[in-house]
Amino acid sequence: MRRRLCFIDDDGSFELPLFAAVFGKAFDLVVATSLAEARGRMRAGWRPDLFVLDLYFPSGRPNARALGALKAAPLRLESDRAELRRAHANALAARARLEAVLAARGQGPAGGIALGKAVARAFPEVPVVFYSRKATTEDALRCLRVRNVVDVIQKPSGRTDAETRSLTEAAGAGLAARFRAAIRAGTRAPLAAEVERLRRRVTFLRSALD
Repeated sequence: MRRRLCFIDDDGSFELPLFAAVFGKAFDLVVATSLAEARGRMRAGWRPDLFVLDLYFPSGRPNARALGALKAAPLRLESDRAELRRAHANALAARARLEAVLAARGQGPAGGIALGKAVARAFPEVPVVFYSRKATTEDALRCLRVRNVVDVIQKPSGRTDAETRSLTEAAGAGLAARFRAAIRAGTRAPLAAEVERLRRRVTFLRSALD
């Protein structure tokens, strides 16, 4: 018997078809761009064994002026530093640019966190996994504090849609195994000690980079 997965992502043109193509044979799927749409697609008697949720959902109104300013000011990367410092500076610059673009588009983790909480209220017996390409370590820690969330999994990411599709197909078996492990875990919350260990690790890494 195939286990039942419900995948919710606001990108209905790329992410939903990709997920259905990669995991449709391994699982009985419902895919949707919102919880309301997902519930409408669940046939009578169909209950998911696992929710798989995107994290970066629309959580505000797009800012056209901010988007225009970003387009007019391309990202400039360091090229004249020692390799390690240059890599670190460029990583920070790229992350800051991504956050600025997401803010201008009205997207952020708050939308996904709110969705996770709504899913837990509507389906208190179903475990939840966040499946995100842009999530930071801090985002993951926030996700693990949401009721019923048992894992945070990184989406494969390429430089183009075709490369992302290829990487997702290649990682499909491993990702399916993570989903099955989440189903077996049920709705038990992550161990508080593990969450604390991750928090301390983040603090250590930050101090080491300063």
